Amino acid sequence: MKRKVSEFAYGFVLTHELVAAHGFLPVARLAESPADGPDLSAGQGYPLFLQFKASDYMKRRNAGESKLVGLPYFRFGVHRLTQSNQQALLMALEKRGRLVFYATPKIHEAVNLNSAFFDGQVVAGSLFLSPGEIGELPDNDSYRVVFSGRSDNVYLCPGGRKLDGVVHGERFGVAIREKLAGIEPWRLDEDFYLGLARDMLSLVSPTRRIFDELSRGRLTMTAATFADYLAKTLFDCELLIVPAQAETASSG
Repeated sequence: MKRKVSEFAYGFVLTHELVAAHGFLPVARLAESPADGPDLSAGQGYPLFLQFKASDYMKRRNAGESKLVGLPYFRFGVHRLTQSNQQALLMALEKRGRLVFYATPKIHEAVNLNSAFFDGQVVAGSLFLSPGEIGELPDNDSYRVVFSGRSDNVYLCPGGRKLDGVVHGERFGVAIREKLAGIEPWRLDEDFYLGLARDMLSLVSPTRRIFDELSRGRLTMTAATFADYLAKTLFDCELLIVPAQAETASSG
């Protein structure tokens, strides 16, 4: 049996490439061992939240969305309200001015993901979609993002609404620069990470017990580690930093 691409494996190789080839900063690793890497307080940058999605590979003739994109195609589910409030939380985080994307591979087998990893083509072989592009889900239907590796067209089903703001991996760096153009970068100091943590906690709701429980953790870890922890536990996201100097240099 062929091994499928898992969210864990995909998240690892995508993050590795964004760090190694695109110059993004991994908050998790650097926050835990600042002596072994760049000083997170030494520059300026922007937070980036990535929520990894493993897509289903659809190839049978009775696949429901084949009339939209042909066969074979990919799709991933967006949690309906009865399952999770993840989409609503990610949209709220995006409305606070944060960069937030669902990320999914246009690859369905582990062996192909390995090849993309070794060739430095994981980002190029990915699809990035902001929660705001999907928008509010009005009911408890099972929503799916549908796309093909042969076309740029992406749809939200049921309904077949075309998602025009999708970012295909080969232009991800350009799209990030366009989104950051004219936005003042943050100084990457303790106040920045504490502010990021407060933002995330406030979106979960300060009236819930989880607010007090998670706030206690701030006493035992650095501000950067605390923010990274909240990104993972509350939003199921990888937290990266897009350095301002890298963004400026690339656009010049």
